[in-house]
Amino acid sequence: MSNSSFKCLITGITGMVGSHLAEYIFENSNWQIHGMCRWRSPIDNISNLINEINKSKRVFLKYGDLTDQNSIDKVIDEVRPNFVFHLAAQSFPKTSFDEANLTYNTNILGTSRLLESITKFNLNPVIHICSSS
Repeated sequence: MSNSSFKCLITGITGMVGSHLAEYIFENSNWQIHGMCRWRSPIDNISNLINEINKSKRVFLKYGDLTDQNSIDKVIDEVRPNFVFHLAAQSFPKTSFDEANLTYNTNILGTSRLLESITKFNLNPVIHICSSS
């Protein structure tokens, strides 16, 4: 498989870390970049990639939600990535205390759902899971 046929999936592409990673991969490789985001996610952080997204050239947005297994399955089945950079999460400390169940459902169960989906479709990508304390 040539480097140009590599596909990566970045969950949380519209976030601070995901957007910077997408820019880096875009500038330093010829990979296809598929970013998973929720339909309501602001796209300000990826504004410099909008032309590429609109041209469907090398950058593609896939709508999915870590709390919805069906949407994750759809993204994984469509993309079939060689690399997965799992950066999506509920990351605001105040919200994590105010909405503990939602945070658990998104961050913990969402990661499990993503990994289950990869297994379901018999894929073997390199997986990077980003986390903080």
